[in-house]
Amino acid sequence: MDLNNDPKEMASAAEENQQNEKERRPMSTSSGLLESAIDKFAREGGFDNLPFKGKPIKIEDGDVLTSIMKNANYQPAWVELRKEIAADIKRLLDLQEPNAIPESEVETINQKIMKYNRMVPNPQLQKGLLSGNNLHAAYDKWE
Repeated sequence: MDLNNDPKEMASAAEENQQNEKERRPMSTSSGLLESAIDKFAREGGFDNLPFKGKPIKIEDGDVLTSIMKNANYQPAWVELRKEIAADIKRLLDLQEPNAIPESEVETINQKIMKYNRMVPNPQLQKGLLSGNNLHAAYDKWE
């Protein structure tokens, strides 16, 4: 029996055995399965022809999550609700008779404002409720 004691060959054989063992060993966690699937996809060239590959991602000032959401044209629900409330206030201000604003309309907007106040991520973003007297000042705050 011919024994070869070359350290390089022994290290290479050990690495090959470890790789074979990793491939044969079942994954015990879902994250391990996900990593395995991603690695397989990469080995098969799945990431080779992606659009914008090799081009930098524009990251504006502020946090990365906000920048990514902005690039994807995604707005959180509370931002969309804020715009809806501003449009509702504007609609009331555009009425022919500003003194005859229905109380039910103001109450409907106030319900949206309370919902908005529960949704915002920071208490400093919360806004006060409307009344028939403060519509102009409120619109300035919401716009």
